[in-house]
Amino acid sequence: MNRRQALLTCAYAGLTGVSTPVFASKRPPRVVFLNPGEAVQRGTGQHWQLVSRFMDVAAQTFDMQLEILYAERDHLLMQRQAEEVAQRADAPDYVIIVNEKMAAQRMLRTLARSSARVLLIHNDLTPDQRRAVGNERQLIPNWIGTVTADAERGGFRLMQFLYRQLGQNGAQVIGITGDPSTPVSLERAAGVDDFLLHASNARTCQLVFSDWSYDDSNQKARVLLARYPEANVIWAANDAMALGALDAVKARHARVLVGGMGALQEALDRVADGGLAAMMAGDYFLGAWAMVLLHDYHQGKDFAANGGVRQKLDFLTVIYRENAARYADVVFRSGATLDFARYSKTRSPRPGPYDFNLQYLLDAASGVS
Repeated sequence: MNRRQALLTCAYAGLTGVSTPVFASKRPPRVVFLNPGEAVQRGTGQHWQLVSRFMDVAAQTFDMQLEILYAERDHLLMQRQAEEVAQRADAPDYVIIVNEKMAAQRMLRTLARSSARVLLIHNDLTPDQRRAVGNERQLIPNWIGTVTADAERGGFRLMQFLYRQLGQNGAQVIGITGDPSTPVSLERAAGVDDFLLHASNARTCQLVFSDWSYDDSNQKARVLLARYPEANVIWAANDAMALGALDAVKARHARVLVGGMGALQEALDRVADGGLAAMMAGDYFLGAWAMVLLHDYHQGKDFAANGGVRQKLDFLTVIYRENAARYADVVFRSGATLDFARYSKTRSPRPGPYDFNLQYLLDAASGVS
């Protein structure tokens, strides 16, 4: 792009409110990730530390500078961090945020004062929030996109797998999802409900909300198993809760399949030894996928042309006893060598929407052509 084209592009963006890509420069792009989780695991699982870990691998792949600020599950601290970033005289090129505890609406307004472009990941805005702040590249022009996993499809696939393991027995289901203010918590439950609605001899005994922790899930599972002795399936919305439910099942010597979402190392070990029936894997790669999209955007290839500004990615994968050990080996013991370049449209050009199939990552790490 020559100077005249660049000026025309900027002028067009100013007139339309559309955020345009930052075209390649000699300086590596700088990204700040406002991580809502804990820097050190304190009982709610390692999900957010893994998101950061794989983002860092992707940053190294694409020669991007990544700064991570942990909010320690304190949405007020996360707001203060957004304010600090917005006030920086030397603004980063990009800020990645999460709608944890409904905090993104205020953060978007705060970061609108910055020259940094903002990408929302993991938890989308609710319909009410979108009515208040608009959509991407509209009232807040520097909000360039939203990237989420298709949590409903993940919930659907998990229950589909567990249902098939029951054979002809039908499914009497207890569900333990996260807090009701987190959109992804509700989406996972909606996917499970969607499958059960269309399955024969299947119902939800009860769905309860939890705080994402082992202890709370364990206590609630004990109560629910006593209340519904006919239950033969428990699903939980993250690893810590799935492990809590599994121990509750063991304490009652119940014949209940337990599955969950997340697939951290401890949960994968329980899948491999036959304790947990299945885990939905891959959520912790979402930050890496965001880095892929930002890399391409920075190189002048706008992801909006390949899937839109609001990308719901269908990549979550069922991990069960037969594939758990290989998955754990690739992801947790070979993680530093994972190759994210294959997903980039500037590094590996191909037509159509982005394809973040995890199998490509696993095959590359295993040396499968």
